Amino acid sequence: MQSRMLMGAGMLLGMAALLAGCSLPASLVPGEPNMGKYSDKPPKEVAACVLPAWQQEVSHTTQTSISNGYRITAPSVITADEILDIVKYKDGSRVSLYQGPPWAKSGAMRKAVRDCL
Repeated sequence: MQSRMLMGAGMLLGMAALLAGCSLPASLVPGEPNMGKYSDKPPKEVAACVLPAWQQEVSHTTQTSISNGYRITAPSVITADEILDIVKYKDGSRVSLYQGPPWAKSGAMRKAVRDCL
C-alpha cells in the first residue's frame, strides 16, 4: 500500500514537472529567431518605435534593458511570449524576433518590427 502511494506521488510530481516545462520564463529565449533583421537606427530608437505599436496589440507588453540594447516582451496566456531583442550592431541595431508556434504568431507584431526598422 505504501509503495503504491509513493509511486502515485512520484507520478504526480513528474506530471507537474512536465507541465511546468511547458511554460518557460520569457527570459529563456529559444534558439533561432523567427525573424532577424538589421537597422541603421540605434537600439533606443527602434525600441521607442516598436514598444507603443506592440502595446496597442498586447497591453501588458514590457521593455527591459539587456546587454547592449533592449528586450520587448508581449506576454501570451496560451502560448510562448513574443520577444524582440534589439541590440547594438556596428552603426545600428540587430533585431531578433522570437514568436510561438505558427498558429499563434502575430502578423501585426512582425509588421510593427518591419515598419520600425
